[in-house]
Amino acid sequence: MPTIVTRGLGYGELSITFTEIASRLVGTVTVENGIIGKVSVSQNIIGYLVEEGSPMNDGGNRIVMFLRDDRTLAVSANYQGGGAANLTGAKLWFTVKNKASDADADALIVKKNALAGGSDTDIKITDPVGGAAEVYLVPDDTDLVTPGIYSYDVQVMLANEKTYTIVRDRITFKEDVTKAKT
Repeated sequence: MPTIVTRGLGYGELSITFTEIASRLVGTVTVENGIIGKVSVSQNIIGYLVEEGSPMNDGGNRIVMFLRDDRTLAVSANYQGGGAANLTGAKLWFTVKNKASDADADALIVKKNALAGGSDTDIKITDPVGGAAEVYLVPDDTDLVTPGIYSYDVQVMLANEKTYTIVRDRITFKEDVTKAKT
């Protein structure tokens, strides 16, 4: 049975402490004066196209966001030596799954650019020669997702039909408080 203790309810000192018995979650929520939130316009995802060695950037592109929020993810595709990958005529996919081993048909979120059968409102190549693209997450994408940590990747098929998974990492969806859509 959870225990909720409130203290410091004066201005700038709001804090709520909660404890769950049986060695479960123990945590503290604190609101400090004047700090309401931080809005991040976009998050950069950097990936590398390599044919040998380390196949992808794994671990440096974690995403944390609230459910039902908009998020623009800036993707940068580079060759391992540092040069930008030419994305002219490329197909791009952004996929979120419960587990990486789940079938594509069971994916929670799938975004594709127009050449991959999606739309520029899902993924848009913003600078083909510079290897830049953007993935657009909108509230409807996460409407049925439950809070938690999931696997995601970004896959690129270049115009020469060579395919690379340039990023594989985790995405955390946190519960939002306001669920308003209109």
